[in-house]
Amino acid sequence: MGRTRRYILGTFTRNYLLVFLPFLLIVSLVFVIQLSILSSKVTLGFTELTQLFGYMLPDIFFYTIPFSLIAALANTFSRFSAENEFVALFSLGHSPRKILSMLLPSLMIVTLILLTLSLLLYPQMKQKLNAFKTQKIAEATLNITPNKLSQNFGNFHLFVDAKAKDGSYKNMVLFNRDKEGKYQLFIAKKAQVTNDGNRFVLTLEKGTGESSTARKIETVRYEKLSFYQYPRAHYRNILTSFEYWGKAQKDDGRRRKLLYLLFVSVAPLLTYGIIAALTFYNPRYQRGFSSLAIFIVALIIYIPAAILQKYGTPLLFGLFCLALLAASLLLVRRKILRKF
Repeated sequence: MGRTRRYILGTFTRNYLLVFLPFLLIVSLVFVIQLSILSSKVTLGFTELTQLFGYMLPDIFFYTIPFSLIAALANTFSRFSAENEFVALFSLGHSPRKILSMLLPSLMIVTLILLTLSLLLYPQMKQKLNAFKTQKIAEATLNITPNKLSQNFGNFHLFVDAKAKDGSYKNMVLFNRDKEGKYQLFIAKKAQVTNDGNRFVLTLEKGTGESSTARKIETVRYEKLSFYQYPRAHYRNILTSFEYWGKAQKDDGRRRKLLYLLFVSVAPLLTYGIIAALTFYNPRYQRGFSSLAIFIVALIIYIPAAILQKYGTPLLFGLFCLALLAASLLLVRRKILRKF
């Protein structure tokens, strides 16, 4: 590897890490907040939290790598332009075409990493994450807090007055109302929540219940009444990535997700020319705007990606990819090769 190539790649790598590491931390914090919301509903140990966070890593990297790549390219070219380093490179006999080609292998490697994340790791981690959440909800101990509103047990809204030393609850109220206005109301002096390994069992003792129909209201008194929640899921075997995406042929939602992931994976490579054209300039006559360039390219990528995720078809995916590639080639030819 020549000195020029090492210098360009070194500058690009430093810029990439300066963007990637803080952005990775911010996105990771967002996912940690999601974990904290889940841990407020079920009991999770440190090992389980670490395992759950590991299942989220493909999503985290998929959000951070493309944007960091765009920002690093824009900052690298803007710096070379502002500090006249492109002029120095031209004086050494390096053409703009050659300079641009030096970063292409790195972009291809990053694209392969993104494709691996989206096509191979995403299906596996998504299935394991869903199975993990379902299992923990089924096995965990339900948290019921006295004198706290907005608690649920199945379809019932739940309120409890106090918790006894033996773990039982005093003066519990359960209420459920459907869309038609029918309701169910249960009041008990004592209640207990147990986990038999397959489901939660809420047992009410010494209480009354009331339910309405279209024509009448029924009232009952009971000594003991049990409710059940979260039966253990019968997990299927984890599908291979090929089997998972194979269902995209019949499942519109999965097909749109696949097109979205593929587009975001290849978009940074397809927009390479657009990024270069916006940040490759002569400082004597122009001013740099790398932040604006990052914003513009991010919109160019993520607006079509959002459309694909909601309305995506293979034809639309192909049109978006061709449009980005054509725009990149055209801008490089007009803004760079003709002027430098």
